[in-house]
Formats: sequence, C-alpha cells, structure tokens
Amino acid sequence: MRNHTKEEWLVDRQDYCVCVIRDGEPLEIATIGAMDHNGIKFVIGDESWANAYLMRTAPELLKTLEAMMAKAYKQNWNDQYPDLLEQAEKVIALAKAGSAPGDGGESLEQEL
Repeated sequence: MRNHTKEEWLVDRQDYCVCVIRDGEPLEIATIGAMDHNGIKFVIGDESWANAYLMRTAPELLKTLEAMMAKAYKQNWNDQYPDLLEQAEKVIALAKAGSAPGDGGESLEQEL
C-alpha cells in the first residue's frame, strides 16, 4: 500500500508543520509540537525540529530502502545478513501499513 502524500515534503518553521505545496497552496501533513484544545502551541525545541526533518525525509528513506532491498536480494545478502533484511522488511511493512486497526502496523513497531 502506498497512500502517502506524493509531493515533496517540506518543514514549515513559521507554521510549525510538515507540509507539501499542492495547487500552489501549502497542505499540512503533520503539526510539529503539542497543541492544546484551544489550538495554542507549546514550546517547540530542538527535538521537535529534529523529528520534523526526519518526517520530511520519510518518503525518500522508504524509496531508498526499497531500492537497496531489491539489490540486496539480487546479491544474495539474504544469505549473509538475514537479520538485517528481515528488519528492513518489517520497517517497510510498517511504513506502508494503513491506518485501520489490525493492519499489522501496531505490532511491527514493538517487534523492532
């Protein structure tokens, strides 16, 4: 399943979000930092920004890992590094998991 947002992901440090530009307008994917029920944002520190930049690179990381996995099987890495390939397969499955409960994504996180 590949339902993630296809446009390039950006970190918007002014509006505290990860977003894309769609039809000339920013489309927010994720809010950075905690927000109370009134929409007031709490202090956002270095860790929040680091998380935002990690989220921003997620689509590229997934694409690169999938390409590396394809080459790994062609070069028989599965014989030499079975644990690493199994872990990579689990990470890919987690990244591609849907949002429905019971799709497998919840338990994969704990198995890593």
